[in-house]
Amino acid sequence: MARLVEMLNWKEPKQWEIRQAAAEILVKLASRKHKPLQVAGIPGIMESISSLLFDSSGSASGEISLRTSCFRPEHHDLLRVNLGLRLLKKLSCDHGSCEKIGNTRGLLPKIISFTYADERLLKDERTTPTQILVPKRSLQVVKVLASTTGTTGKQLRKEISDVVFTISNIRGMLQHGEKHQVLQLLSIAILTILAAEEDGRELIGCTGNVIKELYNIYLKQGVPEYPNRVKVEAVEVLSMLTLKSTSNCHRILKLKVIENLVLKYIFIGEDKLQEVMVGLAAQLFKFMTSQESSAVFERAGIQEAEFAGVLVWILRNNKYHPSVRCLTLRRFVVELAICLMRVEDTNIATFKDLGMVEELQSVVETTSQIESFDTFSGTVGLSRHNMPIHSLVETAMELLNIWHYNMYI
Repeated sequence: MARLVEMLNWKEPKQWEIRQAAAEILVKLASRKHKPLQVAGIPGIMESISSLLFDSSGSASGEISLRTSCFRPEHHDLLRVNLGLRLLKKLSCDHGSCEKIGNTRGLLPKIISFTYADERLLKDERTTPTQILVPKRSLQVVKVLASTTGTTGKQLRKEISDVVFTISNIRGMLQHGEKHQVLQLLSIAILTILAAEEDGRELIGCTGNVIKELYNIYLKQGVPEYPNRVKVEAVEVLSMLTLKSTSNCHRILKLKVIENLVLKYIFIGEDKLQEVMVGLAAQLFKFMTSQESSAVFERAGIQEAEFAGVLVWILRNNKYHPSVRCLTLRRFVVELAICLMRVEDTNIATFKDLGMVEELQSVVETTSQIESFDTFSGTVGLSRHNMPIHSLVETAMELLNIWHYNMYI
């Protein structure tokens, strides 16, 4: 295997067929169980893979410039680059390999450079799946790297966010990739992962039109195979961007889309869509005055009492435990109810009449620490809320003027 890795560095035109064969063999080996660790352990493997991604005019140091900031098929050997990305995709399933990729000089920026796709390519009806393989595979690699756990993952997410082309290339996918929604889904998934970090949220929010393009995707019909999936994931990114980010909340509010984006779909949304809608509404209503809140409901054609009834109904439907598919739904409902009671005193009486006190008591009796985290890696909570859910319920009870109740039965 060490000899095969050495062949990846061969640059003479007459040696290309051997170089290609060596790369294909390594891809097959890395696809087999336990073999990725052996391939990744070969000294110099990442530098050799880098040689497949840089053309003969690329600098030895692997530095990226504006001239090479995007992939243009006429300037690169598609097969060579695809083989390099396939190898990286196979090896990146190993935590140690992800760390090596991040530590290999110039490799991460180069991978990200291939996430670019020209507007004409994305919109052309004649574009074939083969022509979008490079951006697709590069997005897949970036997604895996960004998903890495532990301190390595945190560092990789920072490095990915710091590359100046990351968010702007993804913005292009959101804006022009309607015909290639697999690329949009990968792009949205990367944004969701990066938005788990505070710095990532701010960077995404301040990159021009990203928030607007996510909203536009939500409004698009999509292809029959998965329109709802694209819709849900786009809104989920918007919800993630508002977590502990005043600036992003204000950016979304400036679009004046909350009544179309959120309120109406809390009524008809199912499972995950309903959860992210309630979560987004809970974040945005924190920054509204009573007058602004009333105006939003008026424009949406929804009575506040009717809306309050839906929130109580959601808690009643999740009475005994949080739904497996919507782990933070009850928490978001309580947060949103608190916002509504704070902006309008009449909502307090409405919630009382609707039976909110009983539903809040049920939340306390069945609460789980799952409901105190924003994001997860498998079953491990990654980002804990500043206020645990039982404290939220206590706040809601105080607003309802219920001072004496059993918090822990």
